[in-house]
Amino acid sequence: MSSAFFLQPHVFLCQTKRHWVILDVDRDKYLCVDRHQFDSLGPWVHGWEKTAAEAVNGTSTPPPEALALADKLLSLKILRDHASGAKDARATDYALPTRAADLDIPPSTHKSSLAQALPFFLSCAKANRQLRDQRFEAVVTSVKERKRRNQDSAPAFDLERARSLTAVFDSLRWYYPRPYLCLFDSLALVHFLARFGLYPDWVFGVQADPFEAHCWVQAGDVVLNDTLERVLAFIPIMNV
Repeated sequence: MSSAFFLQPHVFLCQTKRHWVILDVDRDKYLCVDRHQFDSLGPWVHGWEKTAAEAVNGTSTPPPEALALADKLLSLKILRDHASGAKDARATDYALPTRAADLDIPPSTHKSSLAQALPFFLSCAKANRQLRDQRFEAVVTSVKERKRRNQDSAPAFDLERARSLTAVFDSLRWYYPRPYLCLFDSLALVHFLARFGLYPDWVFGVQADPFEAHCWVQAGDVVLNDTLERVLAFIPIMNV
């Protein structure tokens, strides 16, 4: 059975207990679809992980409810009807952290933290400008491309240095005049760490009942800028 539909490259998926959640990076939108309805369409979407024979019961045409969903997703440019540039329709596979970074700074290091003030403010200003003036897709692409350009030449990720710099960022954050928001704070931290040759993951997660989206910065199994309890409430849908 050949695929009839293909997932757009700017779309990411994750599965919750009762829903499939779709992140459309191009439109900066989330969409929740009933799990059973999306599962009924899945076998006709390229790269679907589940066994097609079990899902379609020998039929070669999607059921009416699946076709209705396909029409909607085609109109939203989440699906396409040709394979060029498409990606597999699979849930994002990303491991949640198992520990959180300790951001306590010894009093003796507070003075040295001031030396990082300029990189901190430049990073925050860049994140603020991007989120104000650029499309979300352009911001994500720029972070991804910078990481790709530098990852091969960068030394092994220094988790202790990342923890220390994140603690400095956290201590200076009080002085930047912008409300705390996970999107801004995570992007600014990613920019800040990149100035020191560190390229952790910028992770996006969701929960569906009720719906909530969140993002954080993670290095290996360590969440750098959040609590473990908070992050474990979410299912990863995209990592940059």
